Amino acid sequence: MKAMLLSAGVGRRMYPLTLSQPKPAIPVLGRPLVLQILHWLAGHGVDEAVLNLHYLPDAIKLLLGSGDNPALPTVGYTVEETILGTGGGIRNAGSALCGEGPIVVSNSDFLSDIDLASVLQTHRVSECLATLVLAPWRPGYSVVLRDADGRVLSLAGMPQVDPSRAEGEYLFTGCHVIDEEVIERIPPTGASCIVNDVYRPLAEQGRLGSYVHEGFWWEFGSPGMYLEGCLRLLAQPKDKLNRISTDHDPIQCLSEAVAAVGPGAGFDTGVKVAGHAAIGFGSYVSEHAHITDSVVMPEAWIGPRCRLKRSIIAQGVELPADCETEEEMVCTDPDPAAELPPSTRREAGMLLHSFATADAG
Repeated sequence: MKAMLLSAGVGRRMYPLTLSQPKPAIPVLGRPLVLQILHWLAGHGVDEAVLNLHYLPDAIKLLLGSGDNPALPTVGYTVEETILGTGGGIRNAGSALCGEGPIVVSNSDFLSDIDLASVLQTHRVSECLATLVLAPWRPGYSVVLRDADGRVLSLAGMPQVDPSRAEGEYLFTGCHVIDEEVIERIPPTGASCIVNDVYRPLAEQGRLGSYVHEGFWWEFGSPGMYLEGCLRLLAQPKDKLNRISTDHDPIQCLSEAVAAVGPGAGFDTGVKVAGHAAIGFGSYVSEHAHITDSVVMPEAWIGPRCRLKRSIIAQGVELPADCETEEEMVCTDPDPAAELPPSTRREAGMLLHSFATADAG
């Protein structure tokens, strides 16, 4: 079975972290997000995956190589000089995706325990051209309506339908299964949106199906959502966490916390960790530092007596002694002359981005 992993985006919502790395390469509990998604796909029978790349493509190629990992699908790439959108990206990879029946399409910024076998079975019996995996609606997402037979009626209010026809409100997870005919319906040139250009017309024709996923699904699309997602993963029972994330740093009790601790992570005397935390490989937490409900990415250094609360410390950051952060993401500064993203400031050679209000997740 083949899959398309949509990976071309610039990741602006994750600035300033994505100033130096593409979003699919960001570690979640110590492992790059894209690797975890590929493990999930492989566990459901996907043996070949195509990734469309645009922003910092070499970083993802270096991370994944040519698919010589037997635990992962064989990986192929398309590189877009200009972003082609969700529709154009799929169309551009069409020759590599066709030939083996229904195709799994997935965004590259979420983790879940979606049962693809059940999704595929629902798709096959529906006789629809595409099946969207939906989840119960939550604030911050567009509303998807479907009828009692599982046919999608509208996406974000289009096409307009009588609300009495709908049996509930849902969100689109970014996971879908398509027949090869869908690719033929995508505009042949230029950028396009699969929802606007294909799925809304299919909904009007009654040929867009759905599958409702009631389990874990979390999008790591912005700093606040990223942090909340990591904390929610760490709060899962072990067996459920392993279904969602088959490859992550070992989970252990650390001080007063449940933590994912990477190989080579070091802790000095008097360190306190509380709530849930991820401490990446090769990182070091100096004496009497306090970490609460935070993520310390690989190879970061936390100075003496630092206080972190609901914070993200990016890879390679050296946090000076006595630094206090709350609801902030701290990153290295790849270009001190560059214009700063909103809610971001420079301090001691670092970029500090506040997501306390603008991005609470």
